[in-house]
Amino acid sequence: MGDIYNLINMAKSKFSSSRVILSGVLRRKDVSWQCIGAANDRLGWVANTLGVTFVDPNSWVDDWGFSGDGLHLNWRGAQQLGQLYERVCGVGEGGKGRRDT
Repeated sequence: MGDIYNLINMAKSKFSSSRVILSGVLRRKDVSWQCIGAANDRLGWVANTLGVTFVDPNSWVDDWGFSGDGLHLNWRGAQQLGQLYERVCGVGEGGKGRRDT
């Protein structure tokens, strides 16, 4: 967590006019919920301490968003995660802030 703290702190300094968002760890079937939750609690503390936004992807991606291996997102999960990031970053909703390529 010390390295993540330093990385976020450096990002805030280097990109002072940008909004920094720290995303939590996405669950996976080979790691317990308790371990993922503990890591996300610590990441949330880092974000709160440094004054950046923390998002927990587990509150957005449902169980149907994972492929059969339980480790990777399927199309639905990728779409759900993308919607979360669009919402947090203020893009979407008619393309506001979005750049089409």
